[in-house]
Amino acid sequence: MNPKTICKIAFFIISLMPLAVKGQISQGGSPIKIQRLMSFSGDRDLVVMPGVDNQKMQKTYNSKDTQGLKPLRFAHAFNVSLTPDNSGIWYNTSEINVWQLRIRSEGAYSLNFILEKFHLPAKARLFLINEKTGAIKGAYTSDNNSESNVLAIEPIAGDEILIQYEEPVNVSFPGKFCIAKVAHDFVGIMADSHRPLGISGSCNVNVNCDLANGTENIRDAVCRIIVAGEEICSGTMINNTKLDGTPYVLTAYHCIGSETNAQSSIFLFNYESPYCLSIDGDVSRSLSGSSLKASNSDLDYTLVRLNTTPPYNYRTYLAGWNRKNQAPSSSMCISHPMGDIKKIAIDNHEAVSSTYENYASSGFWKILRWDTGVTEAGSSGGPLFDQDKLLVGSLTGGDASCSQPVNDYFAKFALVWNYGSGNQLKTWLDPLNTDVERLDGMFLYSGKSLCIARTNFKDDDTHTLIRIKGTPMGYWSGSNPLGYTDFAEQFKNYKSCDIQGVTLGVAKVKTNASYANSYINVNVYDGTDKPEALLYSEKFDIRKFYADAMNYLPFKNSVKTEGSFFISYDISQLNPGDTLAIYQASGKADRSNSFFLKNTDGWGTYNSLNTEKNGSALLAELIACNVDDGVSVDEFETEHVGARFFPNPLSGNSLLNVQTSSVIDCPESITVFDLAGKRQNIQYSITGQNTMTLNFSGKMPGIYFVRFETSKGAVVGKIAYVP
Repeated sequence: MNPKTICKIAFFIISLMPLAVKGQISQGGSPIKIQRLMSFSGDRDLVVMPGVDNQKMQKTYNSKDTQGLKPLRFAHAFNVSLTPDNSGIWYNTSEINVWQLRIRSEGAYSLNFILEKFHLPAKARLFLINEKTGAIKGAYTSDNNSESNVLAIEPIAGDEILIQYEEPVNVSFPGKFCIAKVAHDFVGIMADSHRPLGISGSCNVNVNCDLANGTENIRDAVCRIIVAGEEICSGTMINNTKLDGTPYVLTAYHCIGSETNAQSSIFLFNYESPYCLSIDGDVSRSLSGSSLKASNSDLDYTLVRLNTTPPYNYRTYLAGWNRKNQAPSSSMCISHPMGDIKKIAIDNHEAVSSTYENYASSGFWKILRWDTGVTEAGSSGGPLFDQDKLLVGSLTGGDASCSQPVNDYFAKFALVWNYGSGNQLKTWLDPLNTDVERLDGMFLYSGKSLCIARTNFKDDDTHTLIRIKGTPMGYWSGSNPLGYTDFAEQFKNYKSCDIQGVTLGVAKVKTNASYANSYINVNVYDGTDKPEALLYSEKFDIRKFYADAMNYLPFKNSVKTEGSFFISYDISQLNPGDTLAIYQASGKADRSNSFFLKNTDGWGTYNSLNTEKNGSALLAELIACNVDDGVSVDEFETEHVGARFFPNPLSGNSLLNVQTSSVIDCPESITVFDLAGKRQNIQYSITGQNTMTLNFSGKMPGIYFVRFETSKGAVVGKIAYVP
């Protein structure tokens, strides 16, 4: 410690507010606030990076890659060597020492950092702070120590960041770390600087659209990867024959081709819109660091193992695979094009074996033309799933775009499996030497820990911010002068579940800088027709919320519920000048209502309180585990009224029963299709003029359509099947 940079001044504890952490796993908490004496410290705690021309960088890296590869370059990295011994300023007392360093890169949308030699003692804490916005990441502690001694920290919005390290005087050893890389974001991948929502082509389809029903499992296997602070790719959590939940991720070699890149990559899960239209996803569920297990440049593949197993509320699925060298009859790719929220591309035709560029001969599945969606920069490493939703390839590159959705190339999993003399996938994915060609996927936490995400929003909904008409004005779903203080969303037909938290679609957030804290209470209520018994309540600081984005609020304790229940947010503790409003579904007369409000008169439904008398829902996504569902899709959906399909969802070996109000004609016309439009061979039995049964045993889980003729016309039923 350099005595010339020690300042003996008092620490001012401004606040001890809990944080909704916006980064990879960290310990939360509040940094000590120091009243710096600028006349004493000046700019001795400031390091300024060389200038970066954002527009020039965007033009340079947004031009088409000459090899057709599809990573997204979003940042320019500076190699530095900044430590508490050679930079910054120390502040100390008899109990704790605090080191501060400000790093500025003029015009950066965000900054991210790679720390090397990272090894902290117990009770030491590291924070990243944007002093202008109040955004905080951390605390990073001894729990973040790893064998590699590398810690990659996710981007934090702004072009000047304060790094603060706090170390008690009585630690067992002095903490060490070196800031080795500062990356200047010239695209904007943080909410405060407009993450790349909508930058991807307009033809892309969100994974939670009805069109993608049946992919719920495999979509939770896909993650977004920030590689070494500079590039964005996609990757897939993948299963192994030991079924032991080892957190392997498969991606492209041109994304992660070295141990250094593996160690300094960040893996983001659940970055998606909760329904069909686009809203920026939550970015709190991420993990830092991995180790390289297998890789090869000739077939452009890399397998890494995450340093940390994803927690159960990440809802992680380990994708199954098919290593038979047989072209898939239909294909889909789930990825993060242009770093955007998770999208799906679908090809309903057979893929073609092909050679790509200078890679191994006949080593790729070629998608001739996407029928829905495409891949783009940022999709590199993303998975190709076959008609059975098993992984058969990973994206290297190609020509596909929204204007020309043609010619994408995926490294064949069948060849990658045992390619070359070393670094083979089979070593890691078949540790039992079973030599199986197909392996089903599985949830990382099977059985009672299985977690899901659910929202009441439908495909035809639009999220909007609705003002209360008249004077004074306010928001139906937030701050208003009319006395509405508590806003609840109802969730029905859950026999039981353990609520882990809720993700809110925040439309508007503003806080009064005169106050240190701005809290809301998030509550869980029991009740059938309205919120009744309070089951749980927890405070959250809205200063940590992102506007126009989904914000995940994890509960410190899970909440067990039965039947119907409500999740609400209470704004009565906000300060004068604070504003908070949540998106809601644009009210429609024919829409069911799940949105409730409370004032001094008690609880009322949105459609009974607003003048239009239309239904609505809050853009709230339930995150729950151990779920025992009631009916999760409509009991029956048909083109014509007069048919009933039950039970729906259908499970196990149960028969699907069909009842019609008119006579079933032409039994030979009965057809069943999966979501991709592929006809399925389903056994059926006509049990009467107006009744029949169908047997789905042995089919893959997903959504199916049953079509047949009656005396009054065609009927189509939508069926959810869960083995």
